[in-house]
Amino acid sequence: MKQLIYVMVLIGMLTSCGSTSSSKKSKNNKNTTNISTPAKSTSTEKIVITNNDNFTVTFQDKGFYDWLQKQPSKNKFLRSTLEIANLQYVTEWNRRVDLPDQYDKNLYTQKIHYKIYPKKHYGLDTNYELYMYFKFFEQKHENLLSQN
Repeated sequence: MKQLIYVMVLIGMLTSCGSTSSSKKSKNNKNTTNISTPAKSTSTEKIVITNNDNFTVTFQDKGFYDWLQKQPSKNKFLRSTLEIANLQYVTEWNRRVDLPDQYDKNLYTQKIHYKIYPKKHYGLDTNYELYMYFKFFEQKHENLLSQN
């Protein structure tokens, strides 16, 4: 399993073309995502994912921003596909928050209030960042949240 992860990371590093900015803001999209890269520390980084409207989630984890720069562009994903995956991830994440005796309460510290409304969405940027955080979390902590 670890060899597969190393191979995937190596392939991701080899196929990434150019760098991405860790502070993103769309001019024409009402649902924007602002991600600010904190100063590097030896313990954790503060990861804030927000769309400036009605959704903000904060995680404490080290290495996410470096990892994210090596991942496929958000343009390779559909918003609707990310929404479905994120709903599954959030449901499982929140279930684990509710079961601190079964799951590490230091990993699952807060519930995520993520809902998809018929005419209101979080946008591609926010969905991409949240989805990628879940992928990062699964890889780093070797805890599968979903069967995707």
